[in-house]
Amino acid sequence: MSVNARELLVGWGKGKQSDIDTANLVGAIWRLNKINTAPLDPQFITEDDAAESGKGHEFATATYKSHVLIGPHPIEKFLSSEIMAWAAAFGLGACVKTGSGPYVYTCTPQVPATAGIETPYFSYIEQIRPGGSAIWDKMYPGCRVAGFLVSLITAPGRASSKITIDMVGSGKITEPSAITLPAKTTEKELPAASLAFTSISVNYVSLKCIISLEWGWNNNVRESTGFYPGSGTQSGYAKKGRIENGDRMPVFRFVARCRVGTPEYTLLIALTTGTAVITQTYDADNTYTATFHQLAYKSVQIGDDEGLVTISVEGSPMYHTSNGVLTVVATTAVDGICDAPA
Repeated sequence: MSVNARELLVGWGKGKQSDIDTANLVGAIWRLNKINTAPLDPQFITEDDAAESGKGHEFATATYKSHVLIGPHPIEKFLSSEIMAWAAAFGLGACVKTGSGPYVYTCTPQVPATAGIETPYFSYIEQIRPGGSAIWDKMYPGCRVAGFLVSLITAPGRASSKITIDMVGSGKITEPSAITLPAKTTEKELPAASLAFTSISVNYVSLKCIISLEWGWNNNVRESTGFYPGSGTQSGYAKKGRIENGDRMPVFRFVARCRVGTPEYTLLIALTTGTAVITQTYDADNTYTATFHQLAYKSVQIGDDEGLVTISVEGSPMYHTSNGVLTVVATTAVDGICDAPA
């Protein structure tokens, strides 16, 4: 019997887990759509004894359980106020909620000295025909955001504004999930046409010259350090007891139509710094603003887009002594994003 990939249901923790091993309860899980249809594919890694001496030959005679790898797995979505708040909170790690509906989530990179180098964990659930004869029903506790990237392009429709969230997991799997997913959350999508964007005092929207924009965050998670003595096992396979940040990296780049004097080159050569501010809006209750507090240009390249001369800019976001690197303020009607368990 064939199974249509579109039957896949997905949900994950809207709120955070108390620790890497303790799964979200159903009340802290939401269900959303995603664009990519492929299910998460856990990798069960095994070893053999081919390299060992004493067998009288070079061939393997036995296999052994090693460990489980979960991800990196992309969650690709049309950008909405809800998913922007979630990605920023779980990806950057520090989140302060204010308001009573709509809710304002102010997200910043967490400070390792006080918060450590593990951002919040959540559970990820995939199901196909859940119930007594489920084709697929798995929950992966102990997942976290490895990074996210917002991509805006010149095009009509929803595909002009997307976000890709890369997640990794601890290797823990619960099957069946024992979770009944809630009704799908209705999202307020943020079109690229709503963009407001300035970079080092240049308003690229009012000049009508912006072609594409990408911004985001990469935690460069440490894949191997999670397997330590005592990290735990499941069914004989080692799982991770921690998923830690490496050297975190902000991402900022854009393409614009070339203008007289190519001021981007001037800013690059002079090592000029300033802020970059990005805003997208559905309405007053559903919006976000991302601010890179101190930015310089790392590279500027000439190109073309449909016969028009363009400038491709790679930014170098830096640490500002008062404001840090990046602040994302997201407003949504949804409560409970990145909340601790009750």
